[in-house]
Amino acid sequence: MPDLYNLKNDLNRFIYDELLPYEEEHEIDPEQRIPMQHIKWVRKRAKELGFYGINLPKELNGQELNLKGVCMLKEELARSGAVLWGHVLGELGGPLRIGKMLEVFTSEQIEKYAMPVINADAGCCFALSEPGAGSDARAIQTTAVKDGDEYILSGKKHFISASPYADWAIVIAKEKVIESNDDQITAFIVEKKTEDKSGFELGKMQVPISGEQSTAELLFNECRVPSSNILGEPGKGLLLGISRINENRASWGATYLGVSQRLLDLSINHAKERSQFGRAIGQFQAIQHMLADMATEIYAARCMLYDVINKIDRNEDVKAEASMVKVFASETSNRVADKALQIFGGKGLMKGHPVERLYRSVRMFRILTGTSEIQRNTIAKKLLMD
Repeated sequence: MPDLYNLKNDLNRFIYDELLPYEEEHEIDPEQRIPMQHIKWVRKRAKELGFYGINLPKELNGQELNLKGVCMLKEELARSGAVLWGHVLGELGGPLRIGKMLEVFTSEQIEKYAMPVINADAGCCFALSEPGAGSDARAIQTTAVKDGDEYILSGKKHFISASPYADWAIVIAKEKVIESNDDQITAFIVEKKTEDKSGFELGKMQVPISGEQSTAELLFNECRVPSSNILGEPGKGLLLGISRINENRASWGATYLGVSQRLLDLSINHAKERSQFGRAIGQFQAIQHMLADMATEIYAARCMLYDVINKIDRNEDVKAEASMVKVFASETSNRVADKALQIFGGKGLMKGHPVERLYRSVRMFRILTGTSEIQRNTIAKKLLMD
């Protein structure tokens, strides 16, 4: 297990000495489509420094960092405000996304698909959501029909993060079982379509309120996939899709905390530097109380997050607690952003200002990876079962 103190120091050196200057030099705009050359640079550089796929086992050149360590690094990355932060550990289409799934890959699938991702030579994405299947994952309509030693996939996925950078996707589809005239949900590895290869096509970009262009549709127009590309057991695709749901919901809390902390950092600096009526606005009690409330909520969310993360690392059941982290940390970020905007006043309202941009971004947190309402349903169900 690597030393977390040194890891955080090394990561911050990379962020502030290399990553942020690189983004400034190349004028990388978070609300424009990021050229692939920049994605490749950050993947390769993070790989060289040992951050890319840091959660992987040592035999795959990882450091076996546990979830607590990963979350601590995610916090630092999100706090930095770097545009490319999601690629440093390999969360956006990289090994952090597939690390816990490797046990269901065959040796051939690991060699052909997983290793290029682990080596920072390729990207992947996970495709479950559809226009008619968001919170209700069982309602998916993308079909897979067996045809000899292949499957023909037809349908559309949407809101698929990291899809513009993906060379292949894990696709959850409804498999038509001819013998029993029944359906079962199966996961497939599907490559991106090329001139000489069948696969998924990238549909329209789906730009959220934050302006980030990292999400798109995936289109399957009678796309042919070999049977050897079934991931895990046939009929167990939905289980694969939700197998990491608790870990995913809880660990997203680290992102929400990092963004909240950045908003607090910006607000503290502004309160010290901005003067009104002959003194810094940080001397006014109204501003002091807002800063105090922001810091208190962040601290409470952080305590909650790492309590649950420690339980996950001990393989404890945290279904309700993971949802508590998701709903509380995401809603905390919204309250923090609202106070930050109030502290900055008119300046914070201006298009392109860091607080204005973050204010838009945090609104997504209450919807992505399970809405606040779904989290509350999960929590209440667990309470009423006990």
